Amino acid sequence: MDTSGESLVSIVGHLVVIAMFVNVGIRMLPLARPMPWPAVVFVVVIGVPSLLQPVFPAITDALARDPHATIADGQWWRILTALVAQDGGEVAAVFNLLVVAVALTFGTWIWGPWIAIALYLAPSIVLNLLAVAWSRPGGGSSFANDGLMFSVFALALLIGARDAARPSPRSTVLVRVYAGVSVVVAIVLVASWDAHGVAMLLGLVLGGGTALAAGRISAAWTAAG
Repeated sequence: MDTSGESLVSIVGHLVVIAMFVNVGIRMLPLARPMPWPAVVFVVVIGVPSLLQPVFPAITDALARDPHATIADGQWWRILTALVAQDGGEVAAVFNLLVVAVALTFGTWIWGPWIAIALYLAPSIVLNLLAVAWSRPGGGSSFANDGLMFSVFALALLIGARDAARPSPRSTVLVRVYAGVSVVVAIVLVASWDAHGVAMLLGLVLGGGTALAAGRISAAWTAAG
């Protein structure tokens, strides 16, 4: 599977997903919105090495996903560090950092900080493991971004806008439509043999499972009643 995210289908698909995510996120914000510190932490942790890579290319060599080094030399830590090794150039690195900030800000407000972090890291780890199996070098934060955004879409599909400050039937319909459009994008990416579609669908499953496990659905129904 392609892990680069450089195809036209992938680029357009991601732009659509980000637009849908912002619209969904706005309609699912809780009344209490504390400082989204995970967004700040990850922007710094990912941003510093990403922006230094053009000046110090050895950073990429040390942190990026390298299937041969991972399997032959036992460098399994690259499964984690690939998150901070952007492989699409400076413009892509800056764009991805903006998405990191948006995804983790809304994700933290909607899920809470620790669940948001877990839903951010899990898709990245799983997809980087798969990428090693597919012999695909590289790195970046897009798998993590996609997974967290789709976890929010899962919650939107399950409970609509009932966690919003001013929920309404129209808002519930809208968030489900936006989430549904994004799921279609994910399916198109998978059909195009793009690994980002897999990250998106994984995030959808993880988000749905987390909502059920955390009792978010029953709580939303109770509040709506």
